[in-house]
Amino acid sequence: MSRINEKRDVQDQLINFLRGIHWTFIERYELPHWRNGDETQPFLIDVLRRQLAKLNGWSQEDGRIDDLVRRLRLVAPTLEGNEQVLLALRNEWTAYDRAQQREFNVTLIDYGNLTNNQFHFSEEVWFQDSDRRRLDVVLYINGLPVLLVENKSPKLEDPGLAGFEDVQETYTQYIPEFLKFPIPFAVCASRLEYGATWNPSPNAFYKWKVNGKDYGLEELAKSFFARDQVLRLLQDYALFYRMDDALLKFVLRPHQMRCIEKIVERVVKGQACAEAADTGLESHTQGSGKTLTMIVTARKLRRQPELMNPTLLMVVDRVDLETQMCQNLEACGLDAIRAHSRHHLQALLDADTRGVIVTTIHKFEDIQKDRITRRNVVLLVDEAHRSQEGDLGIYMRAALPNAFRFGFTGTPIDKGKVGRGTYEVFGSQTDPNGIHDQYTINESIEDGTTLPLYYTLAPTDIWVDRLKLETEFADLLEEFWELVDTEGAGTQEALSQLLQRADKLMAVLKAPQRIEAIATHIAEHFQSNVLPMGFKGMVVTPDREACALYKQALDRFLPPEWSEVVYSQNAKRDDELMRSFYLEDDEEKRIRKAFRDPNQSPKLLIVTQKLLTGFDAPIAYVMYLDKPLKDHTLLQAIARVNRPYPNKSSGLVVDYIGVFKDLQRALNFDQGGLDQGLFDLEQLRLRFVELLGEILTTLEPIDPRGIYGRTARIIGYFFEEAPRSAFLTACKDLQLAYEVLSPDPFLYDYIGDYRLIIDIFQTVQSYYNPNSERQRMERELQRKTEALISEHVGVYQVAAPMPLYPINRNIADVIAQDHIEERVKVINLQRSINEYINKNIEKAPYLATLGDEVEEVIGRLRQQQISAQTALSELQAKTEQVVDIEEDRANSTLDDLAFAIRTGLKASPLLITLQADQVEQLAQSIANYLSSNPGWKYNTRLESQVRVELYKLLLAPAPKPVMPQQVKDIVENLLRMHRIIMS
Repeated sequence: MSRINEKRDVQDQLINFLRGIHWTFIERYELPHWRNGDETQPFLIDVLRRQLAKLNGWSQEDGRIDDLVRRLRLVAPTLEGNEQVLLALRNEWTAYDRAQQREFNVTLIDYGNLTNNQFHFSEEVWFQDSDRRRLDVVLYINGLPVLLVENKSPKLEDPGLAGFEDVQETYTQYIPEFLKFPIPFAVCASRLEYGATWNPSPNAFYKWKVNGKDYGLEELAKSFFARDQVLRLLQDYALFYRMDDALLKFVLRPHQMRCIEKIVERVVKGQACAEAADTGLESHTQGSGKTLTMIVTARKLRRQPELMNPTLLMVVDRVDLETQMCQNLEACGLDAIRAHSRHHLQALLDADTRGVIVTTIHKFEDIQKDRITRRNVVLLVDEAHRSQEGDLGIYMRAALPNAFRFGFTGTPIDKGKVGRGTYEVFGSQTDPNGIHDQYTINESIEDGTTLPLYYTLAPTDIWVDRLKLETEFADLLEEFWELVDTEGAGTQEALSQLLQRADKLMAVLKAPQRIEAIATHIAEHFQSNVLPMGFKGMVVTPDREACALYKQALDRFLPPEWSEVVYSQNAKRDDELMRSFYLEDDEEKRIRKAFRDPNQSPKLLIVTQKLLTGFDAPIAYVMYLDKPLKDHTLLQAIARVNRPYPNKSSGLVVDYIGVFKDLQRALNFDQGGLDQGLFDLEQLRLRFVELLGEILTTLEPIDPRGIYGRTARIIGYFFEEAPRSAFLTACKDLQLAYEVLSPDPFLYDYIGDYRLIIDIFQTVQSYYNPNSERQRMERELQRKTEALISEHVGVYQVAAPMPLYPINRNIADVIAQDHIEERVKVINLQRSINEYINKNIEKAPYLATLGDEVEEVIGRLRQQQISAQTALSELQAKTEQVVDIEEDRANSTLDDLAFAIRTGLKASPLLITLQADQVEQLAQSIANYLSSNPGWKYNTRLESQVRVELYKLLLAPAPKPVMPQQVKDIVENLLRMHRIIMS
């Protein structure tokens, strides 16, 4: 029975899929010819040269071809270099025509005519840089390596993460001269996951989906690697993005690509049919990348020939986002004009401006009707509810009566003054429920795009009772909510303006004793709950003055450098205290960047309006909320803490206002698709108890509190993969809950059981994960749990490791005297052999084969092909062989390599008829030859020569006829041992 592995079940399958969708396969042994035998050559060089000549109408001898190849090779092996490569792939490089004495654009890929390009791929691609590394699959377009694929065994617990780390850590470090060329990369196992090279954040690594499914490799691969889809990835869906002067790279997510395609299709169709739908409500949850979706939509629309040089208006949420939007549009190849004022916007429209205009909704106020009546005008409105603030939406529609309108929002609502207009302006009757494209919170969490949020009400004695104002506070807050419902508040700014009118409520919120009490609670909670996990937080206050007051108060309990205030300036109205916290633009930018860095301060940002939209800092875990928010303003704000980050399983909101007392009122809209996104922390407490009970029930058969023989019982009980996998998954869920809750006093009654379970979890991991996965096991232990276990181990250990069996002549007697069940003996013997191999393999490389043989025995046992007793006997026999070899080694005059080769030759059936002295002489000859040719490890051509010579050396003394596979197996083993010696 063939076992599941990476080569057979993934890579070979992928090769068939790619061939089936018309990629031309280059066999691995043929690839050196296509690269002129040079492992430092990233290109299919002849293909590249021919295609450059063909696509640009040049002769094969044109000097511009050499110049372009040289320029590509000299691109810096960095993120910035990769950006230059993408510009080249998008045909934005130029070459100098000496005859005409001018620069002309160069075409590297023909995006308009698929058949003008050549599509190749190969497997097992070796590349030599600072080290020599092998790439599983590389896809080439016109000879250029544009897409890298890592294949992983579906048996791995997290094959996607393993492939991700290969690309972002190993290849970036060791072969950057190759990695500077591929734009996206993919990891294939049972799923297909993909991301952008040169982006080390797991947050930018996504599951590919087809019709909502993320499984079934054939359908996924044929969709993702379709030639036209790869061209779309290169031309449209990969982008470089600048945030606070930092260059970032992304490949868009499936829902973003889907939305863009739908918008472009609707606009193009609408050019030819006046009755076609001309609006669309794009309901994408907070944190799902709406800004990037808008940018790429604009870029793609500008390129559509049917639109004949259109006008695109990007309507953003805030004034400070105009500059940011313009910068990022330009970074994506679009020149944008910023409307600096109402008069400037009026002038731009009066001039019938083409291209991209960036503005805010406020600048449409009082604008004249029918400024542009063309059909090829498209409005892309961020935070669509904004457009309905007052009469601004009416002015916008009147000025551009025939424009296409697409509204992007994370909170489409249909209640209240603001909400009615969201559907009215952007919803189309042709769309289900009035929504053109939808990506819900539930979908986002399922995809790992965002994390669930927990909320908890701070103790009322902190934020109300101390003021003896509980009834009055409730009345004041109710009056404010009525004001919001009556007048509407589509933005943070509008809500803040309403707050300034609620003077009595603000007086209570900013009462000195209240701020002092809350600051005390924040300081204690942050140090106990957040800091131990390595995360940061935000404090959201009622207004700018409250920001300054909170900063003063927090500085009495925390180091001043731990917190920073970020708010806008108003020098005419602000007092000395508020002016003391002013930040220049460069300093504010520095603070935002430092906040994203786990090794820098600040750890807390104190804000009121700024940074509550459009600010992404995945390290932010907690929001201390002391500002009355609701609906979209609430979801906008709390979404600052729902971004994925390593070891971050959720976000947390600590509510000092009572916003979450009535969730239905706080989020006054259809909450379908939200049930996985927002939870009361009390639900997590109940879930923790439930999980703990389920796991303890699972463990009852092994009597986990009975100390004698406990480790053996654990190992035996979890021998089968299904119960072991279920147990490990449940433990991780329990651990995540503990990390969020700790140090909640609620946990006190459960701490002993939790310690016991985590100790058993570690025991199971250490025995059943191979040594290569130990680092992952350590990574899975969260910080608070690690601290708890470290403290606990200092007292006693629940499940002490079983003693290793000695690898010597007495091993059979030792095992026989070990009074545990046979399967446990097998696993402990496997562990003992693995430890012995790891310790001795550098001087005894023949032990690598022993490791393979041990895994094969364990595999047959797990598939119930042999009994535990048989497996034990076979493993004992293998250890006795090792002892024989070690005794032989002590008496041999051969060096380590020659002795290892002799051992491998003696074990081969090919040479079984040779005398001992003949085997030793052959081993010495092979060792001498390999030692004189160490460069084969780094050169494919030399490796081929070495293989041929080894075949000759082996075939000469071998009895005839010879089985070719036997010779191949010996050569592979010899080269494997030589690699170990050289490393």
